[in-house]
Amino acid sequence: MSIFAVEKVSKSFGGLKAIVDLSFGIEEKTINSLIGPNGAGKTTAFSLITGFLKPDAGKVLFRGKEITGLPPYQIVNMGIVRTFQEVRALNKLTVRENILVGLRETHEQNLIQATLRGKNLGSGMMKKIDKLIEFAGLEEVAEELAENISYAEQKLMILSRALATDATLLLLDEPASGLDQKSILRMMDLLRQLVEDGKTVLIVEHNMDVVIHISDYVVVLDFGHKIAAGTPDEIRCDQRVIQAYLGVC
Repeated sequence: MSIFAVEKVSKSFGGLKAIVDLSFGIEEKTINSLIGPNGAGKTTAFSLITGFLKPDAGKVLFRGKEITGLPPYQIVNMGIVRTFQEVRALNKLTVRENILVGLRETHEQNLIQATLRGKNLGSGMMKKIDKLIEFAGLEEVAEELAENISYAEQKLMILSRALATDATLLLLDEPASGLDQKSILRMMDLLRQLVEDGKTVLIVEHNMDVVIHISDYVVVLDFGHKIAAGTPDEIRCDQRVIQAYLGVC
């Protein structure tokens, strides 16, 4: 069942056409990848989907409802959340407090109120945070400041914070970037587990091994245009994709 679609979405910055008539949809409980060379428009597409940018034309649909141009907080509350390519950790807060900030119950509070309230969360909320920490394997660093944990642990913390929103559609910008092979495999396992748990995932990723091994569906961008879409096996030997991005089949 289709959960999400963009229809003929376009975005320009001055004379630069960043996204041109982009259309694609994704099925529920799948892992999908958005790939292409640097400057292809991948992060712009994420920003258009999640309300950080407004399209010049076209529609964004989630569960059949148009969400085009809604502010990010409304889109999060509807069930779509994104992460960013750079790790946006709150360095002076603990891992647990970083995850706490993602809870719906904290969205209408300022940061100080949210973290203070975390000291007195009900048992249900505390169990939710504990479950997310356990899911990501962060038990040993849960009370450490975010600035003192490893980069791989920070990536897992940011994923957990996104999950704390209860979103059903996760947009993850380069979840495997900067990770060693062991951490990449761990991240891939977690993404598969999320789909088993009922989530839908859309990633931007440059690591083609990750894309090929984890994706159900892949969309390829080049200079803002969709040049191919399909299964990993279908796109890896597409001549347009080879010429624009992969260079080899």
